Amino acid sequence: MKHIAYPKIGQFRNVIQTLNREITFVGLDDKGEPIYDPSIKKPLLTCKGTVKIHGCFDKNTLITLANGEQIPISDVKAGMSILSYDITNNIETIKKIKETFIFESDKNWIELVFSDRTIKCTEDHKFYTKNRGWVEAKMLNENDEFIII
Repeated sequence: MKHIAYPKIGQFRNVIQTLNREITFVGLDDKGEPIYDPSIKKPLLTCKGTVKIHGCFDKNTLITLANGEQIPISDVKAGMSILSYDITNNIETIKKIKETFIFESDKNWIELVFSDRTIKCTEDHKFYTKNRGWVEAKMLNENDEFIII
């Protein structure tokens, strides 16, 4: 058995998506575009190993929807639009939720206390800071600068 380590969950998802496309591929159309048959039954893929989830929020953490309403993260569903931040272009943006996850975590939890809110998350949850980039919650300090949206 070969072990493949994926440093990011997105890479693992890309491999699975590629396998699914290859399984349903039936040929090319007149323009050379791929044709897929979604009715082809996909085999059961069994993956052994672990996937590191890079941090979790407490289920009561408030998330701001695109319309400005705030709801607990546990109420967020795929297809909803939320307020987000594009760190590459340094602007607020709206993102559509693709999928959600619910985990019972045995990781260590901490509370980050700000002047206007408290955020409960696992120690390994990463936050983007203006001065240090991505930093795990347990490594944040009072000198870190956050983008608040």
